Amino acid sequence: MILKSVSGPMADRVSKAFRLAVAAIALAVLSVTPAGAQRQRIPPPAPSVEPWVSPSQIGNLQQAIALYQRIVAAGGWPKLPDRITLRPGDSDANVAILRKRLEMSGDVRPGGDPYTFDTALEAAVKGYQLRNGLEPTGIVYGITQRSLNVPADVRLRQLQLNLARMQELLPKLAAPRYILMNAASFELQGIAGGRVQVTSRTIAGKRATPTPVVSASVQAINLLPYWHVPGTIAKAALIPAVRKDPSYLYKERIRVFSSFGGEEIDPALVNWWGPEAERYVFRQDPGPQNALGVLRFDMPNKNIVYLHDTPMKNLFGYFERAYSAGCVRAENYLEVAEWVLAGQGGWTRDQLASAIAAGQRTTIKLAQPVPVHFIYLTAWTENGGVQFRNDLYNRDTQAFDGGEDVAARPMTLSVAP
Repeated sequence: MILKSVSGPMADRVSKAFRLAVAAIALAVLSVTPAGAQRQRIPPPAPSVEPWVSPSQIGNLQQAIALYQRIVAAGGWPKLPDRITLRPGDSDANVAILRKRLEMSGDVRPGGDPYTFDTALEAAVKGYQLRNGLEPTGIVYGITQRSLNVPADVRLRQLQLNLARMQELLPKLAAPRYILMNAASFELQGIAGGRVQVTSRTIAGKRATPTPVVSASVQAINLLPYWHVPGTIAKAALIPAVRKDPSYLYKERIRVFSSFGGEEIDPALVNWWGPEAERYVFRQDPGPQNALGVLRFDMPNKNIVYLHDTPMKNLFGYFERAYSAGCVRAENYLEVAEWVLAGQGGWTRDQLASAIAAGQRTTIKLAQPVPVHFIYLTAWTENGGVQFRNDLYNRDTQAFDGGEDVAARPMTLSVAP
């Protein structure tokens, strides 16, 4: 829903020959491209620089609710047939349904041939996809088609639920500086004086291991941390990985101990297929292979979740980034750490990077802890429009669920928080 009103001859021959040569090369390249090759993914946009929660945000969401109430009262919007694909250049009755649907949500202005998928409609589809956290392909199929078919009354309910979340959270944001991490949008904001000063893409919990709603404070920055593998992760992922590949612990630099603080055990002496394998504790050495990456934000909380770097940086290239065991991985961890430290002790991004490169294991205690809130907002406003996200953890009653568990995609085996 858009909240704003919608209402010389030789040179030419050389140039032509060059263009023809380029076209021929491109055609040759296409001719040898494997038929099953995947298209190149469009990278996700930069994180939002508008605060998700503020008095003005609440006011904007209330206006959006009023608009959706009017749409619902008018009977809602039309529904596309299931399992269809619509793309630029198409011309049929389903294109007319798509255009009407996007007109009603304010994504495209009325006008033009209603049955033709023209450039204006393509731009509208891309805009819709972006404000719903989807890859802006400009093509309607799969998750885009299912998202468009979510009834207006369900979207209205989603807006109302998120308004209540904002109203509950706002009083907790009284500190001069704080971090918000929205698990539904996989983004982080560092806010001071009501303005977003630092951002980062993030990776949040899988459907089976959701990131909880948490309010804590960053107490320290750990450079080159150890990772003490939680028992649940050891049982569910690490031990099966060792059974599949006996060299796994060596390659991942994970050590085995009899207990916390106990003696180190030679993995070759352990019967990994017996029940005793679950009695041991595991600790991963610091370094770039560490599941926490090279930097961890120490934020004590009862859920034992935290913010950290990751060696799996390729995952930041996806739009939906639900891959963790509940903790949160930050792409711009050095920028966020510099912002949290705010010049304390002369620590800058470059100095942090230098200390890490030098193998300097350090804990930097904050002179002033910084509050951090892991939140779950599946709807908010931005740049005059409403943003919606997939209800990944089923916390919105009857809201849209895209139907894909991204964590089920084929991936290199990894054990990580």
